[in-house]
Amino acid sequence: MTSSEDRTPTTLPPGTSDNTTAPSKSTLLATSSDLAHLSSLTEHAKDDDSPTIWAEVNRVLAQHFGHSLFTILTYSSSSTPDSSTLVVRRIYSTREDLHPLGLRRGPGQQQSDASSGGGGSLGKSEIPPQREAWIQRVLIDGETWRGSTKEDLKAVFEDWELLWSLGLGSVLNIPVRLGTKTIGSLNVLDKEHAYDEADLSFGTLVAQMVAGRVDKAGRLPIS
Repeated sequence: MTSSEDRTPTTLPPGTSDNTTAPSKSTLLATSSDLAHLSSLTEHAKDDDSPTIWAEVNRVLAQHFGHSLFTILTYSSSSTPDSSTLVVRRIYSTREDLHPLGLRRGPGQQQSDASSGGGGSLGKSEIPPQREAWIQRVLIDGETWRGSTKEDLKAVFEDWELLWSLGLGSVLNIPVRLGTKTIGSLNVLDKEHAYDEADLSFGTLVAQMVAGRVDKAGRLPIS
């Protein structure tokens, strides 16, 4: 995989909000409360009990900007990383009834946290128009994506009707990177216009703080 400096940015097709972002240092750790949260998160990252660290990530993000749904995924590929070889595992979910743990398969049927399963599948003609661009951007290139409206979600995720019924209309998909490789993502959803660039920057920092733990979880055998 090429470095971020050499990579041509992936642009989602017209119709989706312009969500290109780079973490802004001026927006990170804006308050002493944030510092306390991150200090606690770092301490938990030393713990070998994965459920503990994932619950702490959830607490930190919820306290910082809130969410109605939060999941953590790991990604792995046995060959060239593309959407046909990528394997996805969901290792944490605040709504296991909607997004159960342990599901492992390629992202051929796109859900709101990048993995597949649950509900029914859509016909080929009903594949969201910007799904492939989203896969390339987030899962392969490792770039963040922020959707701010229900229409943004509809353009990317196959389970958009379920999300709408739950009152969800915003999403942050935050890749977890180890060097130049995307190894997972943090995914948060809430009502429309719930998040801004400062939230995305904070989430990106948190994602990198737990990259080692996400990498370890992704290497565990399938249960």
